[in-house]
Amino acid sequence: MSTMANRNYLSILILLLLTVLISWESYFYKDPQQDTVNIKNFPQTIDHWTSRELPIDKVDLAILETKNAFLRRYSSDANKHVYLYIAYSQSDPKATNPPDVFYEDSGISILDKGKENIIISPSHLTIKINWILLDKDESQQVAFYWFKVGEIYTQSYWKQQALAAFNNLTGKRTGSALIRISTDITNGHQNEANKLITEFASKIGPQLSQYLP
Repeated sequence: MSTMANRNYLSILILLLLTVLISWESYFYKDPQQDTVNIKNFPQTIDHWTSRELPIDKVDLAILETKNAFLRRYSSDANKHVYLYIAYSQSDPKATNPPDVFYEDSGISILDKGKENIIISPSHLTIKINWILLDKDESQQVAFYWFKVGEIYTQSYWKQQALAAFNNLTGKRTGSALIRISTDITNGHQNEANKLITEFASKIGPQLSQYLP
């Protein structure tokens, strides 16, 4: 290989290394400014659902890297209940960690898990979500969760991280959110619990776009 070719090869290597370093630093960069969006402004009443604030449980506290989060119990006028947990950050996408890997350490067993498509109204947007079947003290609960980066919804934590890193690298900083909706399973009727969560998820579609930019 000629001296000129060697120099060109080294130049390309150096450029690649610089690109990796810049990308890495950009990914881990935390904006010193506080979030300009306070997600606790998320509506406490949605259609016929009203809510009350709950303390964030120890599982979520263990992985939470942002104070911009809430846990609420929404109740319908038909006496049905769901739990909505949202964590959000405009500066640190790693603040929205997936919950399932931490459940067993807290004494909660994961009995089953999978993926499902749900429709968000009023745009009739179909998104793919994760679902997990949980058991604690012989009481079962099902939870749906997914992520949001800007206007993009995904069930993949790693896709969310990649999108956030790309946006940071290109100077387009977008907020990252974890959305989780759960409910208790009565008499083993998981299908009814899934249906209830799907109904509520459809109701909050417009609010997710408005309050989690």
